[in-house]
Amino acid sequence: MNTMPDEEMLALWVEDELDAASAATVEAWAASQPEWLTRREEARQVRSLLRAHLPASEEPPYADFFNSRISREIAREAAAASPATAAAPARRQAGSILRWFLPATAVAGMALCFWAGTRVVSSTPLPPPLTVGPVLYTPEDGVSADYFDSSSADAMVIVLDGVSAFPDSFELPDTAAVEKEPPATASIDTFSR
Repeated sequence: MNTMPDEEMLALWVEDELDAASAATVEAWAASQPEWLTRREEARQVRSLLRAHLPASEEPPYADFFNSRISREIAREAAAASPATAAAPARRQAGSILRWFLPATAVAGMALCFWAGTRVVSSTPLPPPLTVGPVLYTPEDGVSADYFDSSSADAMVIVLDGVSAFPDSFELPDTAAVEKEPPATASIDTFSR
C-alpha cells in the first residue's frame, strides 16, 4: 500500500483496535515506516505498564448513595407524569397560564420603562464635559517631565529633565509615524506641566 492511511485508521492501528483486514492493510503500509512501528511499540509498552499497575475496573465511591438518588428522581418524575395524581391537571393549567403571562408581563414592563425614560426631563443643566490633558508619569526619582503641544505645527514634545543624554552613537529606530510636511513657521501654542 503506497498511500498513507487516514489519521483515525492510524490511531486505531497504534492502539491495536482494528479488525484483521484493516490491520493487514495498515501493516503493509507501516512496514516501510519505522517511525510508525516505533509509535506502535511504545503504545504497547505503555498499555502493558498501565495494566500492571492499575486495576482493570474499580467501583465508584459512594455508588449506593448516587444510585438511590437517581432511583428517587426517576420515581418522582414517573409520579409527576402519571395521570393518577389528582393535582396534575391543575398544575398543568397553572403552568400554561404562567407560560404566556410571564413573557407578556416582561414585555409590558420594558415598554413602560422605555416610555417613562423618554418622558423624563432633567431640570438641572448638565455640567460641561471635562477636558483632561495628558498625565505625565515618571517612575524615577529626580526625573521631571514637561509636555509641549503645538496644534498649528501638529507636534507634541515631551522633555525629560534629570535623564542623562543619549550618546551620539545611539541611532533611533524607525517609527510607524506618518511623515508630514512641516509648516513654514512653527510656534509653540501650549505649555503644561
